Amino acid sequence: MDSNAALSAKVTVAIDQHAQQQLTILGTKSALYKIQLRGRMLHLLIWIVFTMLGIYFSHILGLGIFILGIINYLILLSFRLGNFFLKKENIQDKVLTKEEEQWPSFSIIFPLKNENEVIHKTIETLQALDYPTELVQVIVVVEETDEVTLESLRQIRLPVHFELLYIPEMPPFTKGRALLHALDSVKGTYVTVYDAESRPEPQQLRKAALSLMHAPGEICCQAKISISNHQENWITRNFAGEYYEWYEQHLLELSTANLPFGLGGNSFFISKKALVDAGAWDPFNVTEDADLSVRLVQNGVRLSILDSYTTETCPETVENWINQRTRWNKGLFITQLVHLKRTLFDPHFKFSGWLSFWLRMICAALLPFFNIYVALYILLADLPFLLSAVFSLILWILLGVNLLLSWIINIITYRRLGITQSFLLTFWDSFRYLFLHIIAGYKSFWEYFTAPLQWNKTVH
Repeated sequence: MDSNAALSAKVTVAIDQHAQQQLTILGTKSALYKIQLRGRMLHLLIWIVFTMLGIYFSHILGLGIFILGIINYLILLSFRLGNFFLKKENIQDKVLTKEEEQWPSFSIIFPLKNENEVIHKTIETLQALDYPTELVQVIVVVEETDEVTLESLRQIRLPVHFELLYIPEMPPFTKGRALLHALDSVKGTYVTVYDAESRPEPQQLRKAALSLMHAPGEICCQAKISISNHQENWITRNFAGEYYEWYEQHLLELSTANLPFGLGGNSFFISKKALVDAGAWDPFNVTEDADLSVRLVQNGVRLSILDSYTTETCPETVENWINQRTRWNKGLFITQLVHLKRTLFDPHFKFSGWLSFWLRMICAALLPFFNIYVALYILLADLPFLLSAVFSLILWILLGVNLLLSWIINIITYRRLGITQSFLLTFWDSFRYLFLHIIAGYKSFWEYFTAPLQWNKTVH
């Protein structure tokens, strides 16, 4: 039995046929290989053993792990500080001043799951895209048993270039599985994905077409995502600030330097051929976008930021935010388990690209471990009182610096986003949001061990 067949044999429940076929294509590059129960339990055992040994051998191993934890905190702080204050270059896109003799065709995949009337506005937005309708195919993907979405769709008449694709309700219940079903129906030269709440600007397809057609090699363009409900409450304000930092600063910096980065879950544009050659989506990864990014880079596809915007709404409640962020954290951790080692000496990443792509992700994935370890180390390790007091002081200083930087950055970002907020309330925003991240980090670790394929749907 070859490795791919052996991997498929590990599936002990009936799964979607497209997901089964994808296992044959991806083999050990599928997340299924890293979420088997035995592997997860091994990781849990390693985590527990390292914590216990660190506490027991407190003056050697324990101190070393503590120092690594401090370094990890400082790296994450440096990323946020560096990406915010470094000077950014503006994207120079082609100006849309003339008609192309031959515009390329696009297929838009529009996967839906338990969506209400929020999709009506999105469908209107997609219908209003400034692009020849005969060159646009919109594939609306919905489970045949999803009565919530189907009832919402019955309330409107879909435009003629929209196609409704029914898929079976079978595991794995992920966005990647829905996208794979649609891939069989794709007719366009280029492919993109929009989510239920995506609102692309009217000229986005034209901008993407010009960038894709005139690029010197195979590229994948990622439009910027901005948050439309940023004035709603303290969660949406912070979320909008995060996206501003991510798309307007961090990803733009990487794109300008021709370094790889992780794609968003929607509004990226790529040729169908390049997508298929890279293996398309992994239905066993709950962050199929990050996983796809890795395989695209390995196939020599350059990732680039497109000077175009898609607006969307973000979670407005604590529960919804934590569920979404838990899924992201869990999926990114699994993506590292799948690809981290295999990309280390990949010529398409190079060392600088490998560091820029993975270092921030690695540090974020280790954060829950260090948060737990450092607290237990100070409380339980056999440390002199003075040393314990010094370590505690270091942690309080780090927390203070983190909050101070977050406060300053949020003040500046809020102003740029047109958010009116007092300095004191902005600090309170930063403080609460920091602890939301900590909770989501713990929950993502827990779900990796207990429910790696659980899809925490974002409610819009």
